[in-house]
Amino acid sequence: MKKILATVIGLVAFGVSGQQLSLNSQYMFNEAALNPAAAGSKDYVPIHFNFRRQWSGFDGAPVSQILTTHADMGKNLGFGGNLFNDVTGPSRTTGMNLMLSYRLRLSQNNLHGLRMGLGVTLGQHLVDITQLTTDIDNDPAIVKSYNNQFVPDVDLGVYYTYGKKAFAGLSVKNGMQMKRDLFNYSTTIENMMVRHYYLMGGYNFDLSSDFQLRTSTVLRMIESRPFQVDLNVIGQYKEMLWLGAGYRLNDAISVMAGGQIGMVKLGYSYDFTTSDLRNYSSGSHEIFLELQIRTKKQEKISKTPYVKRNRIYAPSSN
Repeated sequence: MKKILATVIGLVAFGVSGQQLSLNSQYMFNEAALNPAAAGSKDYVPIHFNFRRQWSGFDGAPVSQILTTHADMGKNLGFGGNLFNDVTGPSRTTGMNLMLSYRLRLSQNNLHGLRMGLGVTLGQHLVDITQLTTDIDNDPAIVKSYNNQFVPDVDLGVYYTYGKKAFAGLSVKNGMQMKRDLFNYSTTIENMMVRHYYLMGGYNFDLSSDFQLRTSTVLRMIESRPFQVDLNVIGQYKEMLWLGAGYRLNDAISVMAGGQIGMVKLGYSYDFTTSDLRNYSSGSHEIFLELQIRTKKQEKISKTPYVKRNRIYAPSSN
């Protein structure tokens, strides 16, 4: 019974591809969720909440929530954090991540920036036995195999920005590859938290004074597993409305839309499953809500032409 339980939970919790961290289609609106070096990279303080229901209609499919905030602390330092909750079948991972970044100024006008970041994660991994059905009530093979654990780990990253025109980043999550045992077996079964690598980037094209084309991509790599790549294109009107589409290799085609009014930004995406799971799933839903808070210092900076318009400041042009 214990071996069957371990096998079932292992397959459900980590998936066939070995993905141990939550997946997001709208990553380009919350880079700090993937890369600690992005902490403090905005000219405002974002409070960003993301909810995703993966493979809707599929029993035990992943559901994830993440709350992110970060800020520029001055003296080239950025600080932030994530609260996350990922549920897959009877397994749950809940925890927090603290991020610290340091910015290297590559140009006097601050148009080019390179940040290096460190993240420290503390997650609780548990199995909810109330969701498991057995032939024997209160089967001791399951009840006694329940083992909650808090597991620390470290994330690393670098993040480059060119004003608001372009970004690129490389990060590593689960850097320490901590081991954990969800089951109290006489022979310990260790489940290693494998390293996840993220290579992402994007460029914004100005089509006119009102319209912009945003392109972005992310490459997800897990050691000893096939890589996964997302390609996305978003058409945006005055930073107020946007509509876009994306493709995730061998997995899904996504459509996304959203808008912003004042300090509130809202976005939604729907993934059409293209893998074999399409026979069992009606797709994936994801929504985010972001509140943008500007400090007096950041409001002053955002009015500077080379930051606001992504051009080198030239006093003679005023």
